[in-house]
Formats: sequence, C-alpha cells, structure tokens
Amino acid sequence: MSRTQRELKALRQQQREEAAARQRARDRRNLFIIGGILGTAAVAILIVALALNHAAQVSTQNRLPFQTVSGTVGQAVADEGRNHVDPSTTPTYKFYPPTSGPHYSVAGSAPVPWKTIDTLVEGQFVHNLEHGGIAILYDCPSGTECTTLKNQLSDYINKLAPLDPTYREVKIVMTPYSRGMTKKVALVAWHYVQFLDGYDQNAITQFYENHVDQGPEAVR
Repeated sequence: MSRTQRELKALRQQQREEAAARQRARDRRNLFIIGGILGTAAVAILIVALALNHAAQVSTQNRLPFQTVSGTVGQAVADEGRNHVDPSTTPTYKFYPPTSGPHYSVAGSAPVPWKTIDTLVEGQFVHNLEHGGIAILYDCPSGTECTTLKNQLSDYINKLAPLDPTYREVKIVMTPYSRGMTKKVALVAWHYVQFLDGYDQNAITQFYENHVDQGPEAVR
C-alpha cells in the first residue's frame, strides 16, 4: 500500500470517527431534549393532580356532615318487588312515583351513576333506589321559578349533600317527573317517599340520611 493510499485510508477513518462523534453528540442533545420534555410533562401532570386533589378536598370539606337520623322520615309505600325487566318494555307500578318494583339492569344507565342529573325513566332510577340511593324528582312549569328550583336542587347534590358513611358517595340522582306528583318535589327511597312544596335543604338532608344505604342491595 502506497503512502498516498495509507493517508487516504487514515483520512477516511478520521472522517468516520468525527461523524460518529457528531452523531453521539446529537443523540445526547436529543436525549436531553426528550428528558426535558418528559420532565416538564411529569411536573405538569403532578400539578394538575395536586390541583384536582385539592379541589376534591375543598368540595368534600364544604359538604354537610352526615348525621344519623332516628325514627322514620317520609311515607311508607308497599313493596312492589324488584324484578329486572327488558329495557324495551315499560314497567307499570301501583304507586307513583315508584319506590320499588320492576326496573332495568343495563350497565352505565340502569342504575345510572350517582349524582346524575338528567331526564330519567322509572326503570332507571328505581334500580338506584334498590342500591340504597335516593331520587330527587321535581315537577314544575318552565320559567324562572322552575329554573331556580332546578338550580337549587342541582347545587345541593353537587356541593352540599353529605357523603354516605359506608361508601363515601353522594348516593342521589335527580330527574324531572310528573306522574303522582302532588307537590313540586318528591324525595324517593326504597319503600319511602316524601313530598315537598319546594327546595328544603333540611328536609332533603334528613330524608337522605334516614334512607341512604337502606335498599335491599348493599352496593356502592
């Protein structure tokens, strides 16, 4: 091998080593950048998690404390069974609004999640009663007065209602309802009902504390 060939080979080797060194430097920079991005993301996730946890703690702290209520609150209603029926059918009841009886069993919608505020049918909320929750039903014409009532009831569920002592849940659902409504508001639990002229925080709380987790199925 001539001197020129050796020099050319050495030059190429040097160029390859320099290229490899530049590539390693780029890889290190990329790792630093990726690490920085991941670190920033981790900090952001931690901040959000702490904020959500703080908000949850504040929300819980602002709720009314649960107090055991002696005696029985509300009007007792005769048992109508607890059979599951096909969601394509419309169950009928002897008493309206129903406090027991046939109902649907569909994951996610019968029973509905606790604190659901929506238009529900009997086959849905009766399943919530079976699980030891209560339903707040309201019947009022459209207008400012009805909007005020709905907002008061919604705020009670979302901000004030006590957590049940067993599962630490607000086991309440809410829906507009008209059949059998002798007053604007009905509180319904398994085998019990109480009618109210309007929003009454103390009456709602006492009914809830008296009947929550008293359904035939002890579940969350």
